Amino acid sequence: MPLITLENDRLKVEILPEVGASVVSCAAWLGKAWVPVMRRTPREAMVEGDSSRMASYLLVPFSNRLRDARFRFRGRTYQLRPNMPEGHVIHGDVRQRPWVVKEARSDALTLTFDSRDIADMNFPFPFSAVVRYELAGEAFDSTLTLTNAGDAAIPAGFGFHPYFNRTLTAAGEAVELQAKVGGVYPELIPSAPAGSLAADQDFSVLRPLGDAVFDHCFAGWDGRATIRWPGSGVLATLECPPPLTHLILYTPRDQSYFALEPVTHANNGFNLFAAGHTGTGVQVLEPGEAMEARFRLR
Repeated sequence: MPLITLENDRLKVEILPEVGASVVSCAAWLGKAWVPVMRRTPREAMVEGDSSRMASYLLVPFSNRLRDARFRFRGRTYQLRPNMPEGHVIHGDVRQRPWVVKEARSDALTLTFDSRDIADMNFPFPFSAVVRYELAGEAFDSTLTLTNAGDAAIPAGFGFHPYFNRTLTAAGEAVELQAKVGGVYPELIPSAPAGSLAADQDFSVLRPLGDAVFDHCFAGWDGRATIRWPGSGVLATLECPPPLTHLILYTPRDQSYFALEPVTHANNGFNLFAAGHTGTGVQVLEPGEAMEARFRLR
């Protein structure tokens, strides 16, 4: 599968259109060499078309899990195909699908997706999406647009799922994280609104990520986060204006990477929204209506 490379004198990003328009690698020039900031994608993952092992992928038209692979919307229940052993569905249905290249330059790439082109789409409503990747000096911008392509209203949301390396150039360095949020959902697949943070969930001040295992969705994110690799002398910031108001921190045990995911809505968001909870981040798009967000990494 052909890769498309975006490159300037500060950043180099590789993208695989055929597998969800996923990011295969993201590296920064640190004076002497290109150093991967995001986790490396194994070659077999590219051959097999497995976006879940890539550096970053897109979550469309919903983020994270829906309990029992179903949701309610305007009085009706919609059953999706589970893609987890527990019977839930996770991460939407574009990350393994082919996207179409609409524009390609050395520093920018625009790709499109239309669910009406997919016979076995795992979502009951038609939609289209556009993602634009662009390098601007030290910044890597990802702009995602989701449009209701049908003739009825739809529940909608999306997100980005980047994995960052715990170390860059200094072995064993203790990566640090800062992000200000308003609360955390009490369960991995919540049935209640976000609650207060525990002390070990508070990253409002830059501190080591440590070895604790997280798989948490945070609400009320202010749209900024900082990652610092102190041994390498490198600092990266995430800048995500609304509607990216939720942030997921995932730290798999005994791995050399972690995920920090800017998303628009809560895990199980469609069902929380249907239950009347506020602050879920779920949007309702009328026919032809679109939502858009930008994720800047710099």
